[in-house]
Amino acid sequence: MRDAVPARIRTTLARGVSGFIAVGLLWGSPARAQETGADTPAARSAAAQEAPLLDAASPVGERFRSSGRLVGGGGTTCTATLVHAPGKPDPRRKALILSNGHCVSDTMKTNEVTVDQPAGGDWTFTPAYFHDNASEHKTFPVEHVVYATMKDIDVSVLRISATYGELAKLNVTPRTLATAPPAPGTALHAVHAPTDGVEEGKRFLRLSTCRVTGSPVALHEYTWLWKGFARTDCLGISGGSSGGPVTAAGGDQLIAMLNTVATPGYLGCGLGRPCEGGAAGLTEPKDDTVYATPVDAVASCLENADLRLDRPGCRLDRGEQVDVASSGQHTRSETPQGPARWDAHVTPADARRHAYVAFKTGPFGATDCTRPEGYSTPRRLPRSGLDHTGLLPKEDNLYVLCAVGGPDATAHGKGWAASFAHPSSAYARVDNTPPSVAPKLDVQRFDHESGPVHWVRPVYAPWELTSYKIKYGPKAATDCADPQGYRPYVGVPTTLKVSEGPWTYCAIGYDNADNPTLPAAFTLS
Repeated sequence: MRDAVPARIRTTLARGVSGFIAVGLLWGSPARAQETGADTPAARSAAAQEAPLLDAASPVGERFRSSGRLVGGGGTTCTATLVHAPGKPDPRRKALILSNGHCVSDTMKTNEVTVDQPAGGDWTFTPAYFHDNASEHKTFPVEHVVYATMKDIDVSVLRISATYGELAKLNVTPRTLATAPPAPGTALHAVHAPTDGVEEGKRFLRLSTCRVTGSPVALHEYTWLWKGFARTDCLGISGGSSGGPVTAAGGDQLIAMLNTVATPGYLGCGLGRPCEGGAAGLTEPKDDTVYATPVDAVASCLENADLRLDRPGCRLDRGEQVDVASSGQHTRSETPQGPARWDAHVTPADARRHAYVAFKTGPFGATDCTRPEGYSTPRRLPRSGLDHTGLLPKEDNLYVLCAVGGPDATAHGKGWAASFAHPSSAYARVDNTPPSVAPKLDVQRFDHESGPVHWVRPVYAPWELTSYKIKYGPKAATDCADPQGYRPYVGVPTTLKVSEGPWTYCAIGYDNADNPTLPAAFTLS
């Protein structure tokens, strides 16, 4: 979770909602702190539940000297931890640190995998980042992105300029990683350096004590589809906490990393509001529910001070599968163009290895893309790719499209094994349900040289109301039930002279699937 006031990603919402800030993924950006301000739902929530600062000399502090502040390009911040495979590190080898994939880039696509790339910008890592040992803080450049992805999991492995020997002289020694995910009920210690809602002089490592309340969980947020996550009741988690190490209470091995949170004040499912998937549909979490990504897949690929994707038993995706490009549409089952369909385009990563492609679809969280059962007969996959435009189901749910490539039409054998181990996917949300909230207005009155005016704009409620159509006019001549005269609201507030009132302002709210509310009428006098 990166640092400073935004524990968040900036985005322009669908259909013209600009300047809105979505929380969720727990990173932050110091450069934007003054621009966004600390008075956000997440900031207020984090401040109210602040986790206690860790003392460097405390028993727990001693255990977490391997963790500290990760600063990425542009000043975005996360938490990271020095790691190594079981066994004594070679003191001459440059060290590895572990954090979230979105700490490398929050624009990673659904199926994107980054392998062996130089770190861009002035990235740094400061271990043992406690509030009471500032004289010990030593910052090291991050030199290389060894691995990063947000496909299925959300992890990054980075190489820094310091060696394990240099760090050992600072009493900073690496953590090993658990080979199994955390089980429900496990008592946890989560250590993180939050910044969102935290005073600037107090943005150091903190301790949250909590439990796993659910695992494994299939989780959807924005464009990402994750599996095997752990739901927790950890509190005090906010921006800057991404990548924070999670251990069993009193344990030494990392079992997970802090990843994302259900932002208070948001509705439905979307950026800043992850939802759990299953056969019955998407489940909205309670406010402040925190999710953690497991690290056992990373453990399977660590060998000494290296991350080896070719290591026997390594379960990380090498990024060699077919590519699936899709809009990630949010749609009603019936559209003006007819029944809703998939809009995915599939291209081969390698024309020889992926001469054919097979598909299957089903509810997210209840469809296992790694199982061969249910896939279609393989189709020829041209170098230019092909479109998948099959019909979407009519029932409300989030659906996943699984795609695997192979060398022939058999869909089995060694040539298909890697694709079934790490299928590519796309998603589509079918939503026929009207928004759960009614339109609201922000109305302010100002004195103007020509007389007092109303300044009016509709209020968004992510992710239930994300766009509006409006009209307005004299109260006696304006009927909100009449569909004539409505036009899309494009973000420019309306100015109405008080002297020409009373006015009727009409608003119809829409969700991302274009489901409308009933027309709402507001009288301004």
